Amino acid sequence: MTKSTSRGRHTAAVLAAAAAATVGVGLVASPASAATSWESLTVPTTYASISVLPFDSQNAYAKSVPFCFDECTSSPKLWQKTGTAWKQVTTPSDAEVGVLAGTGVNDLWVFGSRYATTGSYRFNHYDGTKWTSNLNPEPKNAEVLDAQAVSRNDVWAVGNYRATDGGWHPMVTRWNGSSWKTTKLTGIDGQFDAVDVNSPTDIWAVGYRNKGGGTGGYQPLAMHYDGTTWSEVPVPETPGTMYILREVISNGPNDTWVAAGNKVSHWNGKTWTRHDTPASWPTFAYHGGQLYAGLAGSPKLVRWSGSAWVTDSSLTQGAQVDQLTTAPDGSLYAVHSEGNSVFWYNAFLSRLAPPAAR
Repeated sequence: MTKSTSRGRHTAAVLAAAAAATVGVGLVASPASAATSWESLTVPTTYASISVLPFDSQNAYAKSVPFCFDECTSSPKLWQKTGTAWKQVTTPSDAEVGVLAGTGVNDLWVFGSRYATTGSYRFNHYDGTKWTSNLNPEPKNAEVLDAQAVSRNDVWAVGNYRATDGGWHPMVTRWNGSSWKTTKLTGIDGQFDAVDVNSPTDIWAVGYRNKGGGTGGYQPLAMHYDGTTWSEVPVPETPGTMYILREVISNGPNDTWVAAGNKVSHWNGKTWTRHDTPASWPTFAYHGGQLYAGLAGSPKLVRWSGSAWVTDSSLTQGAQVDQLTTAPDGSLYAVHSEGNSVFWYNAFLSRLAPPAAR
């Protein structure tokens, strides 16, 4: 599935759940099932950090954040892909492009902030032709950091809620086709950074809880929604670290992965087990029922064999993977790059076609 665009997590409608649901964590992948042939695609712009929201082989949206040299302002830009061509989309003047979510070219949500003395958090919708601006019912308080569209009338977004006492609390808000309904977890000091939706009764949201007491650290926060109640599923932390969960992907309530840096944990419905990746900042996606992780280092792409992370060398360009995302048609997209963002930078976009039907 596809989601947020902050660092490049997976980004749009629901994952090809039928394929993913047939594979358990204990299934060992054969070499033949590894990625083999990536299609190289054009990128919308150069010298920019890119994240993509794909729908099929011909259509997608993308966000780009240009790299700044000396004194400049890095204003994010929005792009639309039709076939092989990208065109820039003019966005509302009242907000910057932040998180993207949607189900198609005529159904795009853009969440961002308005930078002004009267700044606020904006929820804007694009129907492919025109914008409906700021549908956020609480623009002074509700900030979205990740979102996922299940359908036109079912969109989930998470982030934080700025309370009147000055505290930040985890927040979940849902679009039902006509309005946003927000749940504020005011008993927790912290925020959600990522969300993954399998069904209305199986949703995960992760982020952090502030330890408080002047320690300056954070505890991992993972919560599950069963359609009625949000319940915390405590994740063991590594002592002495600032442990913020920034990634989550789930193949059901008993098969969920979360990550903080290279610290990766798996939930089997009863306990968490650690399966750290060989490099940091994993971005997860499924393809053909297999779990892949793109990494910000070497190796840049790995897949889960059922017992260990196995290097996949099929993605040849670039030094790291910034985003993996599965499109609704089952294809896997990778944004990968090389450079140090100061002297030079190259971004690449590749697509792995859906697995052939058996």
